[in-house]
Amino acid sequence: MNPATGRLGVAVAGTGFVGPFHVDAVRRGGFADVLAIVGSDPERTAAAAAALGVQRASTDLTAVLGDPAIDVVHVCTPNRTHVEIATAALEAGKHVVVEKPVALDLGTAQDLASLARRLGLHAAVAYTYRGYPMVRRARALVAAGELGELRLVHGAYIQDWLADPADYNWRVDVEASGASRAVADIGSHWFDTAEFVSGLRVEAVLADLATFIPVRHRPTGAAVAFGTSTGPSEPVEIRSEDAATILVRFRGGARGTCIVSQVSPGRKNAFSLEVAGARWSLNWAQEDPEHLWVRDREEARLLTRGLADAPPDAVRGVPTLPAGHPEGWAEALRDLLRPFYAAIVAGEPPPHEQPASGTSWEPAPYPTLDDGARGIGFVEAVLESARTERWTPVERQQEGVSEGVPA
Repeated sequence: MNPATGRLGVAVAGTGFVGPFHVDAVRRGGFADVLAIVGSDPERTAAAAAALGVQRASTDLTAVLGDPAIDVVHVCTPNRTHVEIATAALEAGKHVVVEKPVALDLGTAQDLASLARRLGLHAAVAYTYRGYPMVRRARALVAAGELGELRLVHGAYIQDWLADPADYNWRVDVEASGASRAVADIGSHWFDTAEFVSGLRVEAVLADLATFIPVRHRPTGAAVAFGTSTGPSEPVEIRSEDAATILVRFRGGARGTCIVSQVSPGRKNAFSLEVAGARWSLNWAQEDPEHLWVRDREEARLLTRGLADAPPDAVRGVPTLPAGHPEGWAEALRDLLRPFYAAIVAGEPPPHEQPASGTSWEPAPYPTLDDGARGIGFVEAVLESARTERWTPVERQQEGVSEGVPA
């Protein structure tokens, strides 16, 4: 921490799509300054640093981690590099924020979480949707018992950015992204948000995966992050899923469904979640994030973000827009990271996951690497269920057991 300013120093590793948004979120969070951008390509890294107004651009991660001015490292690189970079940062004494999925397999994810605990360092995973005010409001309503005993939790995460065979990105390469694509990339967000809002733990899944585009055309020149490449290309076989349909069972008896797709034309970021209890139901849609529908048998009410929905740690004059001024994904990431940075500045110890009480659980102030590992457990359970065509437990999967659950 800079003793003159009381602000933390941050390095962001990754110059692709999400890295610049982490730079923005850190700056607007009020606790830290971004001192360095780290990338693999010198020209691209220098260009990103210049565009973002970051003074230092480096391809030497070791040198950046050796800088005492760096307190926190954000890992925003392709999936296969997450564990290597995060491990190096933790071992250098840096706190970390890791994009999801935090690892390519559950055992490695658990090892990374254990390392952070052993070193006493704060370590977060970027489950951004927890940061939305109306997602927090939904959780508060459920936690207060307003919905009654929960019965159904369902929804979807549907996109179209890979709907054409000419759409290509490193995420379709299992060597870079891992065995799962759509479920690991966006289904893990739905899983975490569903558990966060409901307060319930997913017990088991029954999944069906589909690869509708078995051959894609990889650009032989510069690749595009989103959209269709029209230049020279070569055909490549695709070994990860385009879509998934998943049945879900929660501890305590609630049931659910989730549809995940990256190949549904016209749907850009259609994340939706509905929770139904014995008295009320509520639903939230990411493309209309300022609103939350609450319904009972007599009426439907549309709740709109208000002053009471500001994050509880909106401190140091960091602005939260008044109601009627829409806040979106970038603000959700900012607010997700606020308690993480506030805890570091205050010298608080890292949070520990609270054990489930009966069927419910209480989340830490920010999503930790334990939450990230749980997401990997969900992904692996989905893959195993699709392979065996059987119900597969999420938690026993995390213990290395892949037995089916009787229907």
